[in-house]
Amino acid sequence: MRTTHRLRAMFAALAVTIGGLSGVALADGPAAAAASTPCSDTTIRTRTANTLIIVPRIRAGVSLCYVQQGMSGDYVYALQVNILVCYSGTPAATYIRNSGGADGVYGAGTRDAFKWIQKNVWGLTGSNVDGVYGPYARDHMLFALWYHTNLNPTSTTGGCSRYTG
Repeated sequence: MRTTHRLRAMFAALAVTIGGLSGVALADGPAAAAASTPCSDTTIRTRTANTLIIVPRIRAGVSLCYVQQGMSGDYVYALQVNILVCYSGTPAATYIRNSGGADGVYGAGTRDAFKWIQKNVWGLTGSNVDGVYGPYARDHMLFALWYHTNLNPTSTTGGCSRYTG
């Protein structure tokens, strides 16, 4: 099964578990200049012998990329699910749920979710609160931990972890 189909199946299973889920880099905090390429894929990063996280990346393997309003794909879907899992009790998750849930489209709800996280979790201010996922977000946001067998994600552990490369 292709990775994208596995991701969709895994996230669909997660939606049932947690219920009700229906060009140029912008500011994205201090590390914005490092990302001038849009994300186009996801990558699996192992955390322990049996857990992993799923992070947006560029198909060539570079993780320094951005995602912003108007983009769509499995990498956006992964971000939305990570917000719904790791920021579940916050307005960020509510913005995504109220705008259609994890649908793979980086619309106003996902942008507003990132703005809320940038301001209220990471303490960013001014133009750094732009609602764009980029290198700073990748290094600071929490990603859901997944149990896996042979790098096949099966279910969330209920925990979250930061990206560490």
